[in-house]
Amino acid sequence: MTSPVELFTLPDGRTISYAQYGDHASSRTIFYHHGYPSSHGEALAFHDAALRHGHRIISVDRPGMGSSTYQPQRRLLDWPADLLAIADHLKVDRFAVLGVSGGGPYVLACWHQISRSRCVGAGIMGGLFPTDLGLSGMLVGSRMLFWAARWSPRLAGKILDFGLGSTTRSTENLETLEKTLGETVKSRPKPDVEAWESSSSNFRQALTSGLKGAFQNGPEGSGWEARLYGSDWGFKLEELAIEPGKMVIWHGDEDVNVPVAMAEKAAKLLRNAELRISNGHAHMSIFVSKADEAIEALGQMIDTA
Repeated sequence: MTSPVELFTLPDGRTISYAQYGDHASSRTIFYHHGYPSSHGEALAFHDAALRHGHRIISVDRPGMGSSTYQPQRRLLDWPADLLAIADHLKVDRFAVLGVSGGGPYVLACWHQISRSRCVGAGIMGGLFPTDLGLSGMLVGSRMLFWAARWSPRLAGKILDFGLGSTTRSTENLETLEKTLGETVKSRPKPDVEAWESSSSNFRQALTSGLKGAFQNGPEGSGWEARLYGSDWGFKLEELAIEPGKMVIWHGDEDVNVPVAMAEKAAKLLRNAELRISNGHAHMSIFVSKADEAIEALGQMIDTA
């Protein structure tokens, strides 16, 4: 199952691409923030859950990914204005935001910048938090990438392109790319391997499609995004005002992409955010096991706003 890509031109002339999943007619809207490196197609993993609960998911490609125009020198805090422009274009008054993995920082940026009359709830799954909270337990390759990107986003982009980008562009058939991605998953924690092998085809297609879209126009967007992750975000976690029941963080205790210790430290700074740790789950398996729970929780935030 694929969803058609839609394009929107921002006031400054840049193009933003997005796709819709779940119940397109629903007024309960969740803006989905994809992982890293990825793109809008990743939201397919939540399509069935959104249909079951009667929600619409709008998954937006960040600058340089999918068909969204690359934006030189962008900041993390530039993103919320782009999201609001799309929300206005689609006449979405109130919405919740959901971010997985590298989409987590963008959820927090939206919470920082957008009024509670518009952005009424937030969810983060396996989300990345400021790197100064510590990277112990994180995959060595990710730590090296963040370090390199702080000094040279171009170099980070080339590293990603050598390992992933060139493969995604040279593999036109998604089924072939899925098999290639499946081989890399075998080196991950057991819960992730089991999630990949036993989950629905939608989940595997979502990750494969998302990865392919991340590099379709080159590695510049992903390279710059790595720099954003490892740099000052422009705000502190403790600055965010969060009402009880309005932000939930889901995390697996066996996650090696984003160690659970990072999520625990972040939750202490994000006062009133609820941290739900799942024992026996890792980075990918948390998305599979908690998709319904996340969609339902965000819907309740929308309904009670």
